Amino acid sequence: MDRFPSATFGHVPQNTPHNSTLPPQDNSVSQDVCAPCAPCAPYTPVVGLVGGIGSGKSALARWVAQHARIEILDADRLGHQALDDPSLAKLVLDRFPQAANPDYTKDTIHPNQTDQPNQTDQPIRRAALAEIVFGADPESQSARNDLETIVHPYIRRRLTDLIQQHREQDGCEGILVDAAVLLEAGWDDLCDHVVFVDVPEATRLARIDSTRDWTRNEYLDRQASQWPLTRKQDAADRSIDNSKTLEHSGQQLLALIHSLGKPNDSKQDHPPA
Repeated sequence: MDRFPSATFGHVPQNTPHNSTLPPQDNSVSQDVCAPCAPCAPYTPVVGLVGGIGSGKSALARWVAQHARIEILDADRLGHQALDDPSLAKLVLDRFPQAANPDYTKDTIHPNQTDQPNQTDQPIRRAALAEIVFGADPESQSARNDLETIVHPYIRRRLTDLIQQHREQDGCEGILVDAAVLLEAGWDDLCDHVVFVDVPEATRLARIDSTRDWTRNEYLDRQASQWPLTRKQDAADRSIDNSKTLEHSGQQLLALIHSLGKPNDSKQDHPPA
């Protein structure tokens, strides 16, 4: 049976006498009245940010969020939350007992404390864990793979849930996913567009020296744990130069987000949210 009455399409209903005269029907659609529909509705795009360490992805994301209703999803913070989850922390410590915090007791944990908790309040020493998993040698790579197997599913679930939540918010113009290993972890399939934040190495190293207490070896170990920058740039949909002012690069990123959010201007097959 048809979903709509046949009269809707200009046919004579079965209970209407054959000699009856029906008024002519106007089946045209008014040009000045348009019912809300999916193709015409604004779309909330998800843009992933990738780049080298010290490229300023987070600073760029914050600038954009300060100038528009853009939500930022910080995968690094979600990774910290994963390590604070009791069930995941146990799995991590079962694999890496040397990363256990000897000063930690269950009485010191603060479940509601999500912003930079004191390291003595956490079951895992992140610095010790970093020493184990970062590096290009086979042992570090194996350890990193094991850690990612434990932590990455949690991060992906949280990203998926948060994308859905923000898309349901009125007025959200876009979502930025700030994730150093977005491509390596396969989270780019949650994004409509991936932007490579391009900065010369000398500039990145200067930023790292001023903002992070890392030795050069620590920097090299972390960089070696990610894809080469040329591979990241090739895999991205677009590059943005972030070696100048944040206003210069931020306006480019904001314009991109707004262009992706226009009706009928986003991907045909949107990634799952």
